[in-house]
Amino acid sequence: MKWASSFRYLPINYSVELAQIENQTQRVVFYNNLCGERIRIRLSNKYSKQKLTLQKVLIGKIQNGLLKDQTSVTRNGEQIITLLPEEECWSDEIIFPAKAGEHIAISIYIKDKQSIGSTSILWSKTGCIVTNSINGDFTNYNTFETIQADDIYSVVKEDVNKGMMFYGFTAVQVLTDDDVKVIAAFGDSITHMSYFTNALYKRLYEKYPSKVSLVNCGIGGNRVLHDATYVDFLPRQGSLFGDAGVKRFENDVFSYEKINSVLVLEGINDIMHPLQFSHLNEVITASDLQNGYKKYIEIARKHNASIYGATIMPCGHEICPPEWLIKFEEIRQDINSRIRNNSIGYDGYFDYDIAVRMPDKHEYMKNEYHIGDGLHPNDIGGKCMAEQVDLDLIMK
Repeated sequence: MKWASSFRYLPINYSVELAQIENQTQRVVFYNNLCGERIRIRLSNKYSKQKLTLQKVLIGKIQNGLLKDQTSVTRNGEQIITLLPEEECWSDEIIFPAKAGEHIAISIYIKDKQSIGSTSILWSKTGCIVTNSINGDFTNYNTFETIQADDIYSVVKEDVNKGMMFYGFTAVQVLTDDDVKVIAAFGDSITHMSYFTNALYKRLYEKYPSKVSLVNCGIGGNRVLHDATYVDFLPRQGSLFGDAGVKRFENDVFSYEKINSVLVLEGINDIMHPLQFSHLNEVITASDLQNGYKKYIEIARKHNASIYGATIMPCGHEICPPEWLIKFEEIRQDINSRIRNNSIGYDGYFDYDIAVRMPDKHEYMKNEYHIGDGLHPNDIGGKCMAEQVDLDLIMK
């Protein structure tokens, strides 16, 4: 038997207070594909400068719209859980029979006013769903009156795509069979936003019920080679973009469970950000990116994991200056050629670029495939990407 994550996202380093929450219930519902009799939760207050007290944490199941089989989550036998600044830890092991195909709900109630400085976030509404009550303890209620995320979290107010933030935990693990495989999707916002990963887990779980879990290790704005891009109009000048991929890859993917396969999709921000945000000293070449990918491969090999790359998708948009796009395409086409001719050394690759680009304008994504910015796939584009993945290959 082994611990495997049924659900996992990364905490994001905003380096600012995100909200003040009092007398409020948060519920996170996700689809589970693992079987086992015990679970545990990765409690997290990482990146926060204030302690976080969770009055109640409950885990249950949603069946036919009804909340069932709820059990208290404890730490050191205590139901009230206090996390120190920057702290992450596991809950106690909880007897909780989990079955593939169930929707699991984590309900958290905060009683006294708390400063929220640590959250995870996702965007696509086709998978995990996060809801927050207006006020009150609704941990035992099937439904409750909700409040919009942008009325809680300052950083969501300007987000036209309305990301869903959640606090208090980052992963749920099931004690399951040794032959279960865990696949990690690693990358930037195209992974993080979950339009692609939601579509992929649905394909995987339908074909391999109870045999695999897909976890999300994306960070929006992340780059392979450089730390968070300095952007003066973002919270703490862009710290949310995270450390360079080559720095965070090992810890964010392999830190607390066996990963069998990694799907890497990253590099477009390395290409775009130096011009987009006037950091010309950080302009990179295709060879630079190739060397970064090789570091990922070296780390995956150390952990006996397979690693699969992907071609970088187009980023053309009407607001993008033509002279920028010419430079972007020079690097993008070069690195994609290296990926396609296996110069990188991956165990395989998936050609998302060909799948989503316009047939006659390769620097642009098909209009129906993106959220409106020419860069980020929507649910339709994410489904198209997921269909390019050879499921049998990544399950080897």
